Amino acid sequence: MPKPVIFAVGPEFLEREHLTSTVEPWEDGQRASTKRGEFEWWYFDAHFEDGSTAVIVYATKPIINPRLPLTPNLSLTITRPGADKIAQFSLPGASQFSATEENCDVHIGPSWVRQSQKGGQWVYELHAETASLSADLTFTGVVPPWRPGAGKSYFGDMKHYFAWLPAIPFGTVEGKLVYEGREHVVKGTGYHDHNWGNVPLPSVMDHWYWGRAQVGEYTLIFVEQIAARKYGSTRMPVFLLAKGEKVLAEDPRYFSMQSRDFVKHSGGREYPREVDFTYAREDERVHLALRDHAMIEGVSLLL
Repeated sequence: MPKPVIFAVGPEFLEREHLTSTVEPWEDGQRASTKRGEFEWWYFDAHFEDGSTAVIVYATKPIINPRLPLTPNLSLTITRPGADKIAQFSLPGASQFSATEENCDVHIGPSWVRQSQKGGQWVYELHAETASLSADLTFTGVVPPWRPGAGKSYFGDMKHYFAWLPAIPFGTVEGKLVYEGREHVVKGTGYHDHNWGNVPLPSVMDHWYWGRAQVGEYTLIFVEQIAARKYGSTRMPVFLLAKGEKVLAEDPRYFSMQSRDFVKHSGGREYPREVDFTYAREDERVHLALRDHAMIEGVSLLL
């Protein structure tokens, strides 16, 4: 018999996690220990007006191996306008990691990120530094922090879990990047989320589709996760539709996904060239059709 997947949605789970319907700053602080078996990362990405992008991740462990002791790592990926991406990592010793439980205030070697609030908006200032790349950016939330229920999924029992908090579902970003030996002043839009847990994702997830979109005033986050076979291949959908600062729809029970036209990528797995997401509830209906794909990278994280 497959093991259950338990979604932490409902007032009893909010009470269990000492949460309310409003996300508080401490929720983006350190939530997991750094001992073997637990992991945590803070993820940021930005798309800039000059066509460049940046992805920054502050992590306590490699994503696929939380059984390691504290192994802090900073990854910085910059895609130049009209060019290939440059990805570099910083791997300082365990003594060069620190984080607080009060809010997001994380240090990994010379890199850091800290959160504050200004005029009701969540603001993150960060510095990310690797061998030849750096980023000094300020993220300001436009859509308020959000989570589906208590933001956790439990696997098999109430001890093993994976948690997710989109602290900036959509925001503005400005600052500077350094790559190819030159400083580039940038401005654009961005996203930040926070993940933590105590189960290796490859052991509980078969695959997932994750995306977000900004269409005029509307922000969407859409996720379709399929649990591993031993958990009954359970669907784990997540959906958010917001207009400006107001959440319009967030109940995943009315969210569905269809995928078709599968092809193999260089990493050996298949992916669909057509994906449709639908949210339908009474007279509310949202349809997203993803087409005209471009494969950017296909790798196996298990190699």
